[in-house]
Amino acid sequence: AIHELVNLILTDDDVTDQLLKITSYDHYTYTHSVSVGFLGIALAKVLFKGSMAHNMHELGAAFFLHDIGKVRIPTDILNKPVRLTEEELKIMKQHPRLGFIVLSETKHLTLECRYIVLQHHERYDGTGYPKGLKGEDIHLYARICSMADVYDALTSVRPYRNPLTPFAALELMKKEMLHHFQRELFEQFVLLLGTPR
Repeated sequence: AIHELVNLILTDDDVTDQLLKITSYDHYTYTHSVSVGFLGIALAKVLFKGSMAHNMHELGAAFFLHDIGKVRIPTDILNKPVRLTEEELKIMKQHPRLGFIVLSETKHLTLECRYIVLQHHERYDGTGYPKGLKGEDIHLYARICSMADVYDALTSVRPYRNPLTPFAALELMKKEMLHHFQRELFEQFVLLLGTPR
């Protein structure tokens, strides 16, 4: 996955520009984006076993840029050390749509890439946002991104809570959030993280 990351940065100026935009805007969003990109590419590589039908370059771009819409969310909301108010949560939930708009302004990223950004907070059971999509209506790549996104959020230091260990995060995802994910993808994700390298 490191090779794919380096290749993506070397060959796609739009992706590089957008990642730099995130870097200068909010450090957590940047590190989270890199982690989700790495986890997403690693899982996609396992799932698709090098199939040419899946463009890993586009996938990588979408995974790394999944939270690009947060550059249009005020940093005092992004980094608030306590629970967000209803109004702040409403603003925060705009970031997938805002990310879709930001990426629509670039020249090289495909519509598929933009849809991954738009759908990464959709949930398999229909409880996600922005559209409340359910099951197969959520793009497969967005379902992969969603799992990587949740896992990294749970295992990262945040102003309002301590990080979980990788095991505790996977256990929480299985016990309390499994209905949010496609079960087969989640099982592959657990195998990926649990396989000794």
